[in-house]
Amino acid sequence: MIKPKGMDFLDQQGRKVLLRGVNLGGSSKTPYKPNLPSHIQDGFFDHRNVSFTGRPFPLAEADRHYARLRSWGFNCLRFLTTWEAIEH
Repeated sequence: MIKPKGMDFLDQQGRKVLLRGVNLGGSSKTPYKPNLPSHIQDGFFDHRNVSFTGRPFPLAEADRHYARLRSWGFNCLRFLTTWEAIEH
């Protein structure tokens, strides 16, 4: 568990933690369904047929991607999303 203290974050032993983060979600701003190029609007505004589930990657692949990011030294993620994804 990490806790804030003043301008720092501390781990359970009271040591300062340096957050090394990355934005996660390069493809999060486009729907997973319909799977069309972003310039094609056909069906995009039909909320019943739009889904952002599976972005930024399918759930089945999540552990592999998180492990890769961890191995690269990242310990903090910033998930990107759009209001459309929340509304759908």
